[in-house]
Amino acid sequence: MTQRFTKIAVPVALTLFSGAAQAVNVAVNGDLETGDLTGWTTFDNNGTIAVTSAQNNTPGGAFSLNLNATVPNIGDPASFPVAKNANVGIGTVAANSPVTISFDLFGSLTGAGGVVFAEFFSELDGGGVSKTEILGGGPIFPTGTWTPYSFTTSTGPDVSGGVTLQLKADCGANPGCTVDAYFDNIVIDGTAVPVPAAVWLFGSGLIGLVGVARRKLKAA
Repeated sequence: MTQRFTKIAVPVALTLFSGAAQAVNVAVNGDLETGDLTGWTTFDNNGTIAVTSAQNNTPGGAFSLNLNATVPNIGDPASFPVAKNANVGIGTVAANSPVTISFDLFGSLTGAGGVVFAEFFSELDGGGVSKTEILGGGPIFPTGTWTPYSFTTSTGPDVSGGVTLQLKADCGANPGCTVDAYFDNIVIDGTAVPVPAAVWLFGSGLIGLVGVARRKLKAA
């Protein structure tokens, strides 16, 4: 019985102690392998948004997120489709803590004025933000090769509404512009909310009991 308790209690206690500052991926459907837009909030804005298998990112799976912006002629409306992994990690991601956002990007630009933006928001409960950032400080440009991107930043002072990653293909109102961008393997690695003090005390108690159990086992 003592041996059984020890085998169970040690891993549980160590898990509690190691959970204080762990990274946690809060992206929803970041690999797009549902084959649809589950977990994503989208705004077409005179463009198109789809989950597609047209560009296979081996070994990233069969599907990717496609944002297509196009302005064929002078006078056509601005085109800037947006997809958001919105308000994720509520109660899970810590404020004022490191976060790494990564994804793979593939695609093409035609004409003038086309860009891609990745933006990160620390959200307030009920609306508004405590921090907003254009990742990389400016636009990124897709090419005909799947390219990994990684950005390390920090959350704002209040993430009661979680965090949001916004991806945008943007032609503005530039005639002759087309942006055809594909995203895959989207990860939002935030710092997990610290384990409450009461749980730490529970973990220390477990380790103490493990020590007592082991001493009794040796004395037997």
